[in-house]
Amino acid sequence: MVDAPTFRSDGPRRAPTLRKPKIAPPQLFAERRTPPTRPTRDIGELALRTVGVALAVVSTAFAGYMISDAERRPQFAGLEHLAIYSRPTVLAAKRIQTQIADQRGKVDFTPVGSIGEPQSEAGVPGFALLSVRSGVALLQTPNAIIKVSPGDLVEGLGRVTGLERRGEKWALVSSAGVVIGE
Repeated sequence: MVDAPTFRSDGPRRAPTLRKPKIAPPQLFAERRTPPTRPTRDIGELALRTVGVALAVVSTAFAGYMISDAERRPQFAGLEHLAIYSRPTVLAAKRIQTQIADQRGKVDFTPVGSIGEPQSEAGVPGFALLSVRSGVALLQTPNAIIKVSPGDLVEGLGRVTGLERRGEKWALVSSAGVVIGE
């Protein structure tokens, strides 16, 4: 028979030995680093950026052109209808008071009264208002057809003080009188 090793329990007990972890030696040289790689851009992103920059440049150029063109008046469809919102109510009240004062002699204010004779729209003889657009009127004079705007001096009419809408017709108000359009 083979003798199996036996352990004696009467001897001094030894503590198990602990192994120390292996520490890597310090590095004397730094590792070489590779430069970071640029992310790849796909064609769609590049095209979108290019279009965005191009639109920004075009809109800036257009805004600069519109600001630099001082002779051009802005034109908006229906602006004459919106003009009532830009005027203070004090001016509207004064205008109504003057219209009422002008009509007092022609209107009978009794409860059973009637409206007086229609106002004659006789203008200055020899002048006719052909059309009005964007604050400029086309006026037929005895000699020619001319464009006028408020502030212009017209021979035979004097200074043009304004262009007004009276019902469905336009009126050119000047120092010599009023010319009603057709």
